[in-house]
Amino acid sequence: MGKEFKMPDYAGFDAYSDWMTDLSWISNHRIGVIIDDYESFLNKDLRAKEIVTESFTDVILPFWERDVIRIMVGGKPRIFEVYIVK
Repeated sequence: MGKEFKMPDYAGFDAYSDWMTDLSWISNHRIGVIIDDYESFLNKDLRAKEIVTESFTDVILPFWERDVIRIMVGGKPRIFEVYIVK
């Protein structure tokens, strides 16, 4: 996802989480992520798969839905959708 989102730095999950709750370099108000063939997604690292899934549920989506307003100066919610395809 670091490559797809063109993150300045995405080494490790902490950097990934930080950048996913920044995205200041993306001007589009609507962001969509499609995880195609979820069964195969990170199937060699199930812990990483769990971390990515939980990061969307617990951190990234709540941030863009409501937390951005109180955390970022001038922060505005974005429409952030995640689709999981089996």
